[in-house]
Amino acid sequence: MSPRWLVKKAARQGLALGSWASGSMRARRVLSRGPRVRVVTYHRIGHEPQEPFCVTPDAFDGHVRYLAERELAVSLDDVIAFVAGRAELPDGACLVTIDDGCVSTLTEALPILARHRVPAVAFVTASLVGLKVDALPEPYLGWDELRELAASELVEIGSHAYTHRSLGLMGAEDARHEAFESKAVLERELGREVRSFAYPFGTRSDFDARTERALADAGYTVAFNSMHGAVRRGMDPISLPRIKVEGGEAQWMFRLLAQGAMDPWRVVDQNLWRLQRVRQEIVG
Repeated sequence: MSPRWLVKKAARQGLALGSWASGSMRARRVLSRGPRVRVVTYHRIGHEPQEPFCVTPDAFDGHVRYLAERELAVSLDDVIAFVAGRAELPDGACLVTIDDGCVSTLTEALPILARHRVPAVAFVTASLVGLKVDALPEPYLGWDELRELAASELVEIGSHAYTHRSLGLMGAEDARHEAFESKAVLERELGREVRSFAYPFGTRSDFDARTERALADAGYTVAFNSMHGAVRRGMDPISLPRIKVEGGEAQWMFRLLAQGAMDPWRVVDQNLWRLQRVRQEIVG
């Protein structure tokens, strides 16, 4: 195993176990004002050793089964209504999301979701539909495959921008084009409303007030970044956090993650962004 892989896994597991053992996870639950919901993020389902963006089918099945058996799986409709204060959800409820629109979303994830009757959102980059790129071991879903996925009624299709570039690092007009064009293309090809958006990368440097305004103007109801943390009532629906699920981790890690053990990773998200900004200023 590579040193980088081992360090990353040790850091994630150390934080999760520390949150549980120290009692901080329980303390946050007691002190929280109302229930907390989490949005968990996947990318590919398959067998790619030491690839954090790929979770095995067995692991994904275990995660989905855990949510289903405890009645913690919720839909995008549920999250939208919860944030707006129109619905009650159990503390610890989770929305499953899958980024990029790779083929395994249909071939591996959908059968597992269907078996446990768990809803999900698949975020698709419109300009990449049907393509095969050398950097990925599997192709992106084609339009017919996306229509099949949407027709399942379990998986809603959302936008992952038009070209999978950082909206926060481009000009205002380009960011608006990413927001508007991706929504228009997906809706035209799928014949369905696209209500949700997930930022490519989603770090603190990938979104700002300009990009959030562009998404709102484009007509999205809800948008997600990749800043760790829980979703609560009254949050800005165009700036909601998600929590990344990585490959190569045990089932207990997902259970702790779903209960809030990785919420403090938001501090890492914030500090890494500041370090990147300082480095950019020095180089510039």
